[in-house]
Amino acid sequence: MATLRRFLAAEYDWTGMASRLLTSRAWYLGSLLFVGLLVIGLILCYHLWYVGLSLSQLSTPLGLEHMFPLMTYYTVTVILLPVLLLFSRIFRIWRLTMGECRIPVSTYVRELWTYIRESATYSLLHRCPEHQRWRGHWMLAAGTTIMLAIKLFGLRWFQTDNLYPLYHPQRWLGYLAAALILYGVGGILWGRYRAQREIYKETHFPDLVLPVLLLLTVVTGLVAHASRYLGFGLTCHFAYGVHVIFATPMLVVEMAFGKWAHMVYRPLAVYFQAVKDRAEERAVSVQERVTYAA
Repeated sequence: MATLRRFLAAEYDWTGMASRLLTSRAWYLGSLLFVGLLVIGLILCYHLWYVGLSLSQLSTPLGLEHMFPLMTYYTVTVILLPVLLLFSRIFRIWRLTMGECRIPVSTYVRELWTYIRESATYSLLHRCPEHQRWRGHWMLAAGTTIMLAIKLFGLRWFQTDNLYPLYHPQRWLGYLAAALILYGVGGILWGRYRAQREIYKETHFPDLVLPVLLLLTVVTGLVAHASRYLGFGLTCHFAYGVHVIFATPMLVVEMAFGKWAHMVYRPLAVYFQAVKDRAEERAVSVQERVTYAA
């Protein structure tokens, strides 16, 4: 299944980058490191030239409000870029699934619920002999979806120097997303460490990139959050920088070309196959009526 998933990810990607990353550890690791180093360079350029801080001031506790306006645009860009790349491949998924079939739009509309259901429930995963994997995958998908929605639509509410009480919804929504991601990631990494289940007995580099980057992103984000509430300004500043350094390659490289892409590909492939099956059933039914009438 993992081999088929990587093959299809490479087939769906029109840029050719997914094929390079999924067949070469050097390309994969090099791309992640390149983006990470690029982010470090951007952080230094921003503080030293754009803001005009000196090197000595970089070790001085500062608030984060000076970077919030620019970070809003940065965050939206590094999320929308891979999302747009993923959805730009919808036509290839459709063409590879449908072949030469010509299906009326009404059939796509009737089967739209299949896409919504599969995106929200991962129901086909229940057929896997490792039934408990469904819960971990669902929680991981739910947590990342909540976090992406926060970053895209509620960033100004979450990215603030305001200190809210523990019961404030801003804090609990973030805690919920972090807990769901940590549960899903923890199950994956623990399963691969123990290597007792059949699905975890062979672990390859691409299998670890997403869970490890998610873990590092969530942990550094929690460190930045906790240090801000504890009054450790310098720790918060550096933790936030490290958080961005891990999050950016995870989004730009892993989300666009790596294993994360199957969150978009799989529901679409199931949906298009359901449309094709319904169209074929309808064609057979029509043919039977014509034959009977004749």
